[in-house]
Amino acid sequence: MRTRSATAWAVAVLMLGAAAGGCAEQSVGGPSGSTAKHTKSHREPEDKPDSRVVEDDDDHTVLELSDGRQVSLRFTRRGLEAQHRHASDEAWSARKTVYETGAEPCQGIRAKAYRDTVWLAAGFGTYCRDGEEPQEVIAAVATGDLSSWTTDPTKNNMVWPKARIRDGGARVDFVDRSFWGTTTLTWRKGSGFAKAATEYKPIHPWFVGRWRATDGSQQLTIHQVEPGRWARVVIETRTGPRCKGSAIVTGSNQHDLSMSNFTLEQGARTVNCPPDELKYDFDVKSSDGPLRLRKIGNHPKTVLTYERAG
Repeated sequence: MRTRSATAWAVAVLMLGAAAGGCAEQSVGGPSGSTAKHTKSHREPEDKPDSRVVEDDDDHTVLELSDGRQVSLRFTRRGLEAQHRHASDEAWSARKTVYETGAEPCQGIRAKAYRDTVWLAAGFGTYCRDGEEPQEVIAAVATGDLSSWTTDPTKNNMVWPKARIRDGGARVDFVDRSFWGTTTLTWRKGSGFAKAATEYKPIHPWFVGRWRATDGSQQLTIHQVEPGRWARVVIETRTGPRCKGSAIVTGSNQHDLSMSNFTLEQGARTVNCPPDELKYDFDVKSSDGPLRLRKIGNHPKTVLTYERAG
């Protein structure tokens, strides 16, 4: 599964998911998280895959497990199918549908195993093999006699996740790491797939707090990342027509902050409430500011300047 714009596709999907998930419900009553400590989480031990690939091409993958059994995974017109056999000289089992879809498959099936736990990730979408992004990305797990597969029913938000095996094969984590955070989709033996969870990276602390425009036109309150939520900015006018709303903010470095998914909460949209998310970003150079709203491009231009107010 080789796609050059996978990151952009994942950003779009996660942004839409965040908007639908009710991020706007976060409290906007003042700055939060400005002194929050973000520590690295303890990394749990993993079990190293012990399978080997016997055959592999764009449409078909055959794995051999540590006990000699083989698993065949193949794209068909109906989606993705699986078969297994106990030894290379035995007949294959009847085909089992892992995932049914009429969409075009992407290139390749990612699959590995540890003992009798087999996991895979595969993608589908119109013109996917011509370089377009997948519309469907599924994860699936089979264990024991390999007669049945459990598939993530949500067509998860990750692009091509890496799988981590734990607890002797009783748990598989499908993990997608990106510049904005880490999304994990967990399968457990006996309970199947849980809802995917995303841990977002914090924005730089220089941005966090309350800011007021030097021309008196508006106030910003920038909130740090909270568990399971993006960082956010609240924009509120101080002069002229009333406008108050909030948006997601993400930062690729300590100086720049981008905004997306603005939700209007009071009044009506007005000048710079919100600024066009594709044309503007926020900039700060030191812990005490100033904060600037910039029109981005070949010749960035400062539109508003803000001073720290709390």
